[in-house]
Amino acid sequence: TVLTGGTTFLTGPATTSIFVRLVGGGGGGGGCTSVASAAGAAGGGGAGGYAEKTFAVTPSTNYGYVIGTGGTGVSGAGGNNGTSSTFTVGGVTVSALFGSGAPVATAATTLTARAGGVGGLSTSGDMNGAGENGTPGVVLIVATPIVCSGKGGSSLYGREGAGLVAVGNGNAALGYGTGGGGAATGASTVRTGGNGMPGIIIVDEYAQRG
Repeated sequence: TVLTGGTTFLTGPATTSIFVRLVGGGGGGGGCTSVASAAGAAGGGGAGGYAEKTFAVTPSTNYGYVIGTGGTGVSGAGGNNGTSSTFTVGGVTVSALFGSGAPVATAATTLTARAGGVGGLSTSGDMNGAGENGTPGVVLIVATPIVCSGKGGSSLYGREGAGLVAVGNGNAALGYGTGGGGAATGASTVRTGGNGMPGIIIVDEYAQRG
């Protein structure tokens, strides 16, 4: 079962164990401020973390979960963080943590580099993985301008928001848990980073034979 919404999962009448895979929400790409005769290139948002775990469960029982949201890009500011995806059985909560948004790229008159967002970590899984970091944005030449914004972090379930090699708003992420691309700007135009994507949870159910 692929979960992209809701809050509870009902096991089947014969289900005795489940294998759960989770990805947290990706962060938004960084936006750019603007100053005359200056340029900016922001980094991409970080991807959500990945976790997987096998649980023993009771048939025909509801178990709670949360799907992480994607962080949005903001005009002239850093991207928003995503939120974490979680799944709870009894007293154990597995968490695939969110990717962080990339910082704002303040317009500059010299060669600059702006960091990308950080990929989320995961906790309490049988396997805990970190999301990919967003890559930095770089201004090479101000006057033209020649810039390269950062791409978002990618995930197992899709592609990140691509970086830019021309001025514009950041590209939105395309796959579950991926980060948005960073914005890039020349003189006198404020830009918005690309939106990150929500997370996802996938549940496989198993019944004991005999």
